[in-house]
Parts: sequence; structure tokens; C-alpha cells
Amino acid sequence: MPISKLIPSMTLGVCVALLAACASQPATEAAAAPVAPAPASAAPAAQTEADTAAALEKKFQDAAKGYKVVQRDGQTLYCKKEKVIGSTLPTLQCMTEAQLRNQVETMDDYRDRMRNSSKCTLGPGCGAGG
Repeated sequence: MPISKLIPSMTLGVCVALLAACASQPATEAAAAPVAPAPASAAPAAQTEADTAAALEKKFQDAAKGYKVVQRDGQTLYCKKEKVIGSTLPTLQCMTEAQLRNQVETMDDYRDRMRNSSKCTLGPGCGAGG
């Protein structure tokens, strides 16, 4: 086999081997992961749930301030003029209270996942430069 065809094949093989080595996680790290202790009683868990519910309610109230409350067909709607993607004309976009609460909770979860996903958990060498 000529050397001009051998070098790209070897380079590809080395790259695949390096990617496979970087993607694998040592088994000792998984075994050493700390385990969260079980709650001693139901009272702290109930308090945490109440705190979480209060925090979500506050976030909903803050989000609702940006909307105009409208009663339509016996239903409370939260409306806001927004530009739809692909248009320059703002249109009135309305959603129910349940939809707005779902949007607030979804965005909160998404924000938490994005913040937590940036943390390096693979051990030394998983970050660039260090």
C-alpha cells in the first residue's frame, strides 16, 4: 500500500481511538459518586416542596406582570403583543394560565439544566486547558 494512502488511514484510526478514550468514563468514578442521605422525617421534605411551590408561584406572578389579563369565553387569558418569527408586524398572542405556568416552569427547568450542564463531571482533563 502506498504511503500516501496509509497516512490518512492511520490518522483516522488514531482520531477514532482518541475520541473513544475521551468518551469513556472510568468505572471507579461512578462507584465513588456521593449518595444523598435519605431525609430523616417527612417534615423537611414537605417544607422543601412548599418552598419550591412558593418560588414557582413568585416566578409565575413575575412573568404574568408582562401580560395583559383578558377574560374571553369565561376563561382568563394572558395576552401580549409579540412579533412572530418571519414577520415584522406584532400580533396579539394569548395563552391560558395553565399554559403560562407551564412555560414558566419549563423555562426554569431549562435554565437549570443549562447551568448544570456546563459543569465538568468527567474528572481531570475534561476541561480545555486544565
